[in-house]
Amino acid sequence: MSCVLRIDGTKFKVDDFLKSTDLKPYKIFRIGEKIQIGKRKFEDTNGCYFDLSQAEFNNFEQQRKDAIEFLKNHYNKLKKVFEFGLTENENPTIDFGITTRMNDVAIQCDYLEPELLKLAGNLNFGIEISQYHPSIEDYESE
Repeated sequence: MSCVLRIDGTKFKVDDFLKSTDLKPYKIFRIGEKIQIGKRKFEDTNGCYFDLSQAEFNNFEQQRKDAIEFLKNHYNKLKKVFEFGLTENENPTIDFGITTRMNDVAIQCDYLEPELLKLAGNLNFGIEISQYHPSIEDYESE
């Protein structure tokens, strides 16, 4: 999954939100559930993750198109998310996972079109771009 929507909060009523909207996340988690991430052994928030794009990490343009389509198709449902216990500081985040080009270029610039920014801003969602180094197999195939 190259582009995901993360929604989580300490008082977020994830089950009520999902029941109200009929949206289907690929992951749901609740406070106290056992995990092993770094030093954390238990979930400290309630939340869910949605897959916004199946595009490859090197296809940022398609990821953006897919994210816009998802936000437009589910806008009214997503707008309700703050009615389910999220605070002002617990903003859902659209995370674009992309392949870094910094090993090939002196500067990397990645564009976010106004339509995407407007949709995310009107929903009070953040946008994050996570850069990943290409795998060794990617280097060998070039």
